[in-house]
Parts: sequence; structure tokens; C-alpha cells
Amino acid sequence: MNIVNLPDNNIVKFDRINAIIASVVFAISFVVYYMTMAPTFSFWDCGEFVACSYKLGIAHPPGSPLYILIGRFFAILPIATDVAVRINLLSILTSAFTATFAYLIIVRLIRFWFENTKDIYNRIIIYIGGFTGALFVAFSSTNWANSVEAEVYAPTMALMLAIYWLALKYFDNQGGMSGSRAMLLALFLAILGVGIHLTLFAIVPAIGLYFILKKDATNRHWMIVSTFFLVELYFIFRLSSKPDEVPFYLTVLILFIVFLFHLLQCGKVTKAAAISLGLYLIALYPFYFILIDNLMQRFGGSGLSSNVKAMGEMQIGWIGLAGLLIWGIYLLLQRFKDKNSSKAESEQQLIVAIYSFAPVLLIGLGEFFGAFDPYIAFKTLTVISVIALFGFLWRYLNWSIVVALGSISMIMLGFWPFVYGLCVGAVAIIGLGYFLKDKSWKTALAIILLAVIGYSVHGYIPIRSALNPSIDQNNPSESMTAMVGYLERKQYGSETMTSRMFKRRGEWENQFGDYRRMGFWQFFKEQFGFNGSRFFIAFILGLFGIWETIRRKPSIGLPFLVMTVICTLGIVLYMNFADGTRQHPMTGQGYLEVRDRDYFYTAGFIFFGMAIGLGIAGLMALLKDSFKNYAPTIQKAAFGLSSLLVLMPIAPLSANYFINDRSRNYMAYDYAHNLLKPCEKDAIFITNGDNDTFPVWCIQEVYGIRKDVKTVNLSLANAPWYIKQLKKYHGVPIGWSDAEIDRLRPYQAQDGTVYRLQDQVIDEIIKQNQNRRPVHISVTTPSSNRKFMGKPMDSVLILEGMVYQYTPFKALNQIDYEKSRRMYEEEYEYRGIADTTIYKDEATRRIVNNYSQGILWMADTLRRVGEISDAFDRIKNGLTVLPESHDLYGYGTQLLADQGKFDTLETFIGQAKTDNKAELYMQWAYSARSQDNMDEVVRVLEMVFSRYPDYQEGFRTLAGTYYQQKNITKLKEILSIWLVSHPDDKDVKQAIAEVEKFEISVDTAGGQ
Repeated sequence: MNIVNLPDNNIVKFDRINAIIASVVFAISFVVYYMTMAPTFSFWDCGEFVACSYKLGIAHPPGSPLYILIGRFFAILPIATDVAVRINLLSILTSAFTATFAYLIIVRLIRFWFENTKDIYNRIIIYIGGFTGALFVAFSSTNWANSVEAEVYAPTMALMLAIYWLALKYFDNQGGMSGSRAMLLALFLAILGVGIHLTLFAIVPAIGLYFILKKDATNRHWMIVSTFFLVELYFIFRLSSKPDEVPFYLTVLILFIVFLFHLLQCGKVTKAAAISLGLYLIALYPFYFILIDNLMQRFGGSGLSSNVKAMGEMQIGWIGLAGLLIWGIYLLLQRFKDKNSSKAESEQQLIVAIYSFAPVLLIGLGEFFGAFDPYIAFKTLTVISVIALFGFLWRYLNWSIVVALGSISMIMLGFWPFVYGLCVGAVAIIGLGYFLKDKSWKTALAIILLAVIGYSVHGYIPIRSALNPSIDQNNPSESMTAMVGYLERKQYGSETMTSRMFKRRGEWENQFGDYRRMGFWQFFKEQFGFNGSRFFIAFILGLFGIWETIRRKPSIGLPFLVMTVICTLGIVLYMNFADGTRQHPMTGQGYLEVRDRDYFYTAGFIFFGMAIGLGIAGLMALLKDSFKNYAPTIQKAAFGLSSLLVLMPIAPLSANYFINDRSRNYMAYDYAHNLLKPCEKDAIFITNGDNDTFPVWCIQEVYGIRKDVKTVNLSLANAPWYIKQLKKYHGVPIGWSDAEIDRLRPYQAQDGTVYRLQDQVIDEIIKQNQNRRPVHISVTTPSSNRKFMGKPMDSVLILEGMVYQYTPFKALNQIDYEKSRRMYEEEYEYRGIADTTIYKDEATRRIVNNYSQGILWMADTLRRVGEISDAFDRIKNGLTVLPESHDLYGYGTQLLADQGKFDTLETFIGQAKTDNKAELYMQWAYSARSQDNMDEVVRVLEMVFSRYPDYQEGFRTLAGTYYQQKNITKLKEILSIWLVSHPDDKDVKQAIAEVEKFEISVDTAGGQ
């Protein structure tokens, strides 16, 4: 059909109340974001984005060119004194629109639930569901964090939800001109938005279902295409796993959940389906033991005994799996034999048969294709699945739109696949129109054209790069190869993200579970203000909302489910975060993620926030229906009480306000300023990574502070393009020619020393500089990176505040004490660090704790010359700046213990604002031991064991001390105490047995 020229057929009248509530959502979100907005730039990428927006620079791959251009527009607006604040306002504004679009989407979804949307009670349900869901989106922790600082995720999420809203508008007006315009605008924004962040495109395959399926597609067709996406995710999961890493019952469990969901959706369980369910339950036999064991351990037990666990290893599960296969084949044969059954009965039997042998089919495919390259196997399975899917749906597809969507979706595979996809797609679309007379070919061709226009924003990158801006990451104008590599994020390796996800960099339980910095569940359970076990309130509401939407309107609910799964579990698979368990011994790849990676799940958290709103609406509708046969007064009272659910967003607002309030956080600005402060004029300043480089770039380029200092980032110094830039445009003394730079490679010397490119760059700079310009190194640079000619540089470095200065004079532990003292106690700024009312996450705490290094050096310098009291004063002064620094408390503990000031020490540790007081007591005990004061050692260790009975180091040290003193009675006592709370500790059990033998030998010897 020609979906361009047909008239509109479903125009919804303007709803004034709906518009007012949407405006209220926008206003509430904007005001809260504005109140919590960062007053300057923040750590990580924010400094780079602010600097690149202000200077029109080239940010790290893939560049976010659209963000930089819009950021430049905000940077020149006279709306705030600080440039960073102006650019932060871009995030605030777009995130407020995200909340608004979330409201409008939820309202549209719920309207599909009711035949009579004019009924006052139904309207209230619709508005409350939209309002609460939108505020759960607005105040979810990760989305809020991205909304108050200069980051790409805020505008990305706004565009994503705008696209989804347009897709729903198309669904409402399918076949009309406004519907056609909505589709074209949605797909144009999808490609244009890639210029901000590719995450945006994650929902395009799911919303594309609205565009490719014809109006007469049934619920069964929507179920099939939705299942296709879930099967694709399963293939990624299975093929990227190690051999035997995925037990068979996990596949059975996934299919069992889908099958059960399908049956509940149908509302009818036939005898054949009941038998299949029973066989599924048998096939899940091993899973029950694992589930019970984990639950017992979670709730404080020791888990199942080894004998019971052995029962779970019986092959009963495989019997159930075999039974499913046989039953599925039997149902297929019966379907073909029985000619008298109705079409509906025959289809039901076919569906049950497919679900019956699906587990064996998926397990078999996984085993077979697991022997091949996983990426190639996945592409092969995808092609086969797509052919089968299209073969089944060919009558219900808008084929020209299918081709157009497939063409633009190649952008997820890379630049050249995208280009070839557009060219091939355009030719195919013209062929469909000319030879097959497909009337929608013009619309499909318009999609291709709009994709070209939308992607053209990336033309900014080579054009601006060719002008050599001060920040020109990867120098993408150098060649077409460099440009393509830049767009495909190959700064960090030659492998694309798509192929990399098939080489797992972490354990599944860590990537999906509650694991620091990268575990999905860890972030998910902290999003919506319901902490601890209360989180399951929000979780159940969200699942109920998704279920109700699917139950009432599968063609609306199923795509919503698919988008939610893709943006949560799908992102886990795609990003493939490293947990440190699979680190490559040579390259170091696979390290633990350096920061919390929750922001990659922002879209998923937003969709689930909307699902909570749907769940609240579903609960209100359920209560309304439950009281429909009661008296009107009772009905109104019950409905009024259920309407109080509108207050639920107070939970995320109150719980997440403190952790997302950046309004008084100047720490990144001060940190960069303090790094540059000690640097001599025209110095070369060597930094290590993002957080000692991006803030420095920002205050140099945006605020004009210390532009005389030339910054050299060691992480980037491993890339030839950066070395060339340092030489040509930043005035860093490097004598190599461009050809010599291109030939640089890491190498290993005969003595085994490995010379990375960054090591060679340091050597070259120091040799070429010949002490003409000061060379400084940030204290954040680890000792492994502070090398000259393959040897540690510590003997030629002088600490000056937060930086080392290179000097040809050799002496260990050099420090310019007076300059460092002046910097730390007179010139440095520490705004907010000691303020407990300002939230500091783990990364920020780790970064600002770098201040402690200079303080410790000053204190140690005084200690070594006998000025212990002054050394302790330096520590006390440092603690006024860093009141939570464990390092400073540890050194202060050592100073007091060395002086024997045990009374003062008890007070000092007692008042320490650190979570690791047990370690401070251990430092006290070790210092006492170094003075041979064993009575004090025992007293402190006994105090540690009494106060921290689960602290292993304290227990083992005390046990070892008792053993050395041959205090067998005390030793047996603490071993027994420990074993009560740690019954699985085999070492302690063995120690108790050894002690009993020792006692027997002593008694026997005494008897002789």
C-alpha cells in the first residue's frame, strides 16, 4: 500500500488536561535538575565534552559530533557566567524532555487498555500511570546523574523516547499521511542521533516492527517477531560462553518462562500443553537444587549438604528433555494425521509442539555452532532465522520498508556496512517499485535519503579535524582509514564492539549480577529508591506493568518488552564488561572496569521506570474492577485510596537526591587547578589517564588557566597520531619524523624490559628537551609508568605538591618540602572534599585521595629527621582536608604507636572517619610488635577480635601470636569461636585437630 498518500484515519482530539500534566512533569523535572546541577564540569568525560564544545574540538571516538555542535550553541548563549554551566543546561533541558516524552508514551500505552477512554476513572488511571512513570524515569538514579552534568546520555535518551513516541503515533495513524510523516521523522532522528551516541539505535529494531508489519498482522505474528529478538539474544549468550559454561537446564528455564507467559497470554491450557509443562518441570530437575542451595546461603544458612547436592546431579533432567523432544515430535505427527480438528486446535497443537522440541533444538544448535568462530556462527544463525521469519511473515510485511530499515540498521555493524547497505538498499527499493509495483517504494527511498542527510552531521569530524583544533582525538582527517577507525571506536583496539562481545571478558554471574563497577543487578536494584528487599515492590510493579500492556494489547506491549530486554540484558551482552577474572597476561586486557558502568544501562532503567508507571496504572485498574459490584461509595473510596499511588515517586526523589546533588561540587575544577599550580612556566606536564587530563584540558581551553603548560597524556601516547600532534601542534620536543613515529612498536629488550610506546615517548621528550623546559609528572601516574630508559625514575624526581619534577640530580625520596607545604596548606583549593553533605562516589573518593600522597611525603620527611610531632601535625592538617583518608589515618596510627602514645592512639582511631578501623588497629599491633611489646600486641589483637569477629586478618594474626606464645588454651578458644560463625573454614578445622594432637603429646610427655 502507499502509506504516503492515504488520509489520516485515527486523529486523537487535543487533550488539555494531558498537556497540562505533561507540562507539570517537565517543570518538576527541570526544577529538580536545575537545583542539583553541577556548578562547573565534573570528572571523567565531562571536562572533555565541555572543552570540545567550547573550542569545537574532536572528542574521543566516535566523536559525538551532533552533541559538540549543540554544545557549542549552548556555550555561546548568555545564560550563565560559567561556560560549563551553560553546557550542563543542555543536559537539564533534554532530560526534562525525556521525562515529558516518558509521560506521553505511557499515556498512549495505557489508552490502548480501555475501550472507553472518556470514562473519568479510566482517565485518572491513565494520567496517574503516566505521571508516576515519568517521575520514576526522571528520578531514577543513573538518569538523574546524567542529567546534571555535561554528558551525551541526556540528549540521547530524549531523542530515544521521542522516536518511540513517534512510532506509537505512526501506529495510531498507520496508513495516513501523519503516520507516514511520523515514521520518516522517527527514522531520521534515529540516524541523526547516532551523532550523539549509538546507544540510541538500540531501540530501532524493535520500533521498526511498527513500520514493517502491516495492519492486518495478528497477535501471533507480533509474538513470533518478538520471540525472534529474544532468540537472537540467546544465541549471543550461548555462543559467547565458554564450553560447558551454560548448563542445559538454563536454556530449558528460559523457554519454560516464555512458554508459561504464552499460555497465560492465551488464557487456556490444553491437555497437550499441560503435559509439556510437566516435562519442562522434570527437565528443570537440577535447577531446583541450585535454587534451594542459593536461597539457603542467602538467608544465612550453610546451603545443602554434599549428599543432597549429589542427588541433583542425577540424570533426571535429561530424561525430561528427551521426553519433551519425543512429545513434540508426537504432536507434530498427530497434527498431520488428524484431519478433523479445527484450524484453531491445529494451530494450538503446533505451538505446543514447537515449544516442546525448542529446548533440544536450541541446545543442539548451540553445541553444533559452538565449534566454529562464534561471531561467524552468530551471523549464520541470524541469516537463517531472518529467512525463516520473513518466509513465515512475507504476506504481512511492507517489503520496501523492510529493505530500508535493514539498510540503515547496518550502522550498528560499522561504517562501510552502513554505506554498502544504503547503496544496495536503494537499488533494491527501486527494483521493488519498478518490477513488483510496491507502492511504498517512494517512502522507503525517502528513508534512505533521510539516513544520508542525518548521518551527514559526521562530516563535521574530518572537516574540523583538518583545521587542527587543540583537542583532536585520533586525528581522523589523516586518512579515510583513520576516519573509519575513529567512527568504529577503534582507538582502543582493532576489533569492533560487535565482534568483541563474543569474547567474554567476565563471568556471567558478575556481568549480570551484583558485582562492583559493572554488574547489572547491582545498579538495577539501586535505581528507584526502594532499597534492600523493598526493591521488589518496584520490580514486581514493573513486571506487572509489562504484563498488563502485553495482555491488553500485544502489538503494543510486546515491542515494549523487547526494547526493555534489549536495553538491559542486551546491553550486558553487547558491552561485555570486564570483571578482572579473565585478564590477558600479556596485554592486560580484561582488567576490572575503572568506574561504575551504570550509564550504559540508562535506557533500560528508563524503560523499566515507565513499566513501573504502567504497573501502578494496572494495579489501579485491577482494584477498580474488583470493586465494581460494590456500592458507589465503597467504589469511590477504594479508587481514592488507590489514587494515593501517585505519591510513589517521592521514594526515588528522596532516596536519590543526595547522591545526585552536584550543586556544590567543585572537586574536578579544583583538582585540575591544583595539578597545574606547582608547574613551572612553559612546563611539559605528563599525565596518566582521563581524570588527570580531561579536567586539565578543560581549565586550560575553556577558562584560560595555565595555557603555557603543555600536557602529555600517557594513555594516548601509545597512539602514533597523538605523538605527531604533540610534536607538530603542541610544541613538545620530539625529534622523530612522521615516518619514524609510524614505525614505532612496543618491543622487549634483551634484559626483558618491555618498552611501550608511552615509555619511548617519555625517553624521547626528556632526551630532546635537554633540561631546557621543566618536565613534571602527575602524582596520579603509577610507578610502573614513571620510567626513563627502562628504569624507574623515582631517583630523579622531586615531589612538589601534586606533581613530580624531573631533575638530573639523583637522590631517593626527594621532596621540595617548603613548596609542597605552601601548596597544600596555603594555595590549594579543596572545596567540598571535607563536606559530608556533598556526595562523593567511589571514583571521586579514589581521585581526591591522591592529595594524600604529598601529605604523607611531607610527614615522612619530618619523621625521618626526628620531628615526629610536626609530622603528626601534617597528618592532622591533612585530615581536615581529607577526613576519610584511610592512608592518612594509617600513617597517623603508625606515628602514635611508634611513640608509645597508646591512650592518644585509642582516641585517634575511635574518632577516625573510615570504614576500615580494623586495619588501623592492626597497624597499631604491628608497630607494637616491631618494638617487641608483645603484651601490647596481644591486647590490641584481642580487642580487634572482640570488636570485629569476622575480620580474618585480625583472627589469624591473633591465632598465630597465641601459637608462638604456646598459649594453647586461648588458641583453642578463639579457634572454636571462629568455627561457630565460619563452619566451612577447613583450615581452622585442621588447626583445631593439630592443636588437640599437640595437647595429647604434651600430656604424654608429662606422664613419662
